[in-house]
Amino acid sequence: MNLRKMPLKKSAKFLILLLTSMLIATVSASVYSYMYIQGTAEATTTGLRWVNGTDTPTGTTISGGTVSSLALKTNEGNARNYTDCLRIQNLDAGEAHNFFLNVTSSTGNMSNWQSFKLVLFNATSGGTKQAELDILTQGASVGGLTIPASATWGVLFELVPIANPMTGQQIVFEVKLTYESAA
Repeated sequence: MNLRKMPLKKSAKFLILLLTSMLIATVSASVYSYMYIQGTAEATTTGLRWVNGTDTPTGTTISGGTVSSLALKTNEGNARNYTDCLRIQNLDAGEAHNFFLNVTSSTGNMSNWQSFKLVLFNATSGGTKQAELDILTQGASVGGLTIPASATWGVLFELVPIANPMTGQQIVFEVKLTYESAA
């Protein structure tokens, strides 16, 4: 475009428009500021989990929140304690968890047993007994339990058969632990 052949009035308007556009572009560019986010993302395990103890029976498996193939045995007429069968571990360093236990299922020959109990104890503070649950009583429960942050509690099973039990008879049981998880 030849500015000399344009009328003076049009040339002035064009130059003013060009200068105004350059001024707006310059001012607009200087208004921008930048902000950044630098971080990481990680999936972690929180809450409570089951852990094998020192005398967990061979063949017992832990998958997520389920312990399976827990085969407890004792000789006929002889009591036996699995003193460190399982453990409940609080994975949260800054949060205690309230929980309760209940026997959701217990079937089999109950008459073979004087008692069959699950006992919770605080493994972190010298083995203080926290609760006791009668496995022979379906629907039995114990609540109002609070495991402190980062604590580990032990699970003891106490098996007391009658003097002359019928061998080969089993009790099949299920215990459910329900806890409040962080929001």
